[in-house]
Amino acid sequence: MNVVDKGFYLGSKKYGENSTISFILSKENGLIKGFTRFTKKAPNIFSALEKINFEWKSKSIDSLGFIKMNLLEVSKKNESFFLFELIKASVAELCLKCLPFWQKNIEIFKDVELLLNTKKHELNNILIRYVWWEILFLKNLGYGLNLDICAVSGASENIYFISPKSGNSVSYDIGKKYEKKLFKIPKCFKVLDDKTEVKDCMEGLKITGYFLNKNFEKKKSNFIFRNELIKKLKKN
Repeated sequence: MNVVDKGFYLGSKKYGENSTISFILSKENGLIKGFTRFTKKAPNIFSALEKINFEWKSKSIDSLGFIKMNLLEVSKKNESFFLFELIKASVAELCLKCLPFWQKNIEIFKDVELLLNTKKHELNNILIRYVWWEILFLKNLGYGLNLDICAVSGASENIYFISPKSGNSVSYDIGKKYEKKLFKIPKCFKVLDDKTEVKDCMEGLKITGYFLNKNFEKKKSNFIFRNELIKKLKKN
């Protein structure tokens, strides 16, 4: 079986002494993995979320297969903005650990493209886009948050709280007596505004992080780069 596609490189891990398994978010085939041969003459030059062309070969889709890949587009690194590199690492990690293999999800693929094409790399600008990437990531995996309509009254005005149990929103009047058990909806969940404060985005990441941990409980302790991103933001 032959698969020729393009995608985003997510990472690699050693397998035995001389082998490497690489992971790719492909456009037409979703998350895939396969053996890749790296040598001293042809080392692993790929970074998280670099765009690649690749060929995957195997006798069966159920086998691990072999991957040959080439850089399609070198990622634009900004060494002065380490947080953006952490964001890319977090995106790659979430895709690798939460997506099922061989299931196409063009929405997630396009959302990664949009995030990487962000022209401004100032903290507020890229951070609010990353918050929205996580919101859409949850939605595209079937765990979307209802941020538009009060789940009790059906009204769309004055939506203020979100339930950690259901992911549904309620208005201020309905939710105020339960506010200790609810999340207050941050501004960044309502408006994609580059001027949104980092503190507000942190509240957004707290909520998306809660639902990521809730829905992918077995993997939450392994969100290493996301956890590191939160630590860095707290120091900013």
